[in-house]
Amino acid sequence: MTVVVRQATAKDVNLAVPLLLEAGEHLLVSIFGNGEHEDALGFLHAAWLRGLGQYGFANHWLACHNNDVVGIISCWHDHLPDNFDRDTLLAITDYYGLDMALDVVMRSQQYSVALNSPMALELCIGHIAVAAGARRMGVGTAMIRFMEQYARELGKLALVLDVEQANEKALAFYYALGFREQQAIPPFIQLAKGIAPLP
Repeated sequence: MTVVVRQATAKDVNLAVPLLLEAGEHLLVSIFGNGEHEDALGFLHAAWLRGLGQYGFANHWLACHNNDVVGIISCWHDHLPDNFDRDTLLAITDYYGLDMALDVVMRSQQYSVALNSPMALELCIGHIAVAAGARRMGVGTAMIRFMEQYARELGKLALVLDVEQANEKALAFYYALGFREQQAIPPFIQLAKGIAPLP
């Protein structure tokens, strides 16, 4: 399968957001839907269209085959805009209102304590999902390779990501690509892979 990875746009919302939710469905439904799938989907749809912040289209890339969206990926690093976290919080407060937003942030904190921000020479990748009909066709590998090159362009020396400990299929996939366990803080395992710098 020929895969092209490109920057996401607002127009991709209807194809990309279901994949974004699938990338971390258990966590995202718990945090943004309080257990309700449609509520989480509604927030992600609104946040995507804002463009900025963790769930906006500007920080996502899409894998495409024959112009069909077949995968999604995102990343974080120490060169993100200063307002990145603020824009993420604004997306939450604008969608839920202040009172409900506080509940969302509190639910998020239960998980974020087990997640680490990337170090200066690391590129953290996440929100990774491949469409059901395109799995085991090289889509995931193409997105990881794309991020490896992006990491080199940013002067990073490693890719890192967090995977739920119970997600054995994902762990096997990343291990096969050369990732190794860096640390484990339940319910996540942080994996890392060294990146050769640009010549």
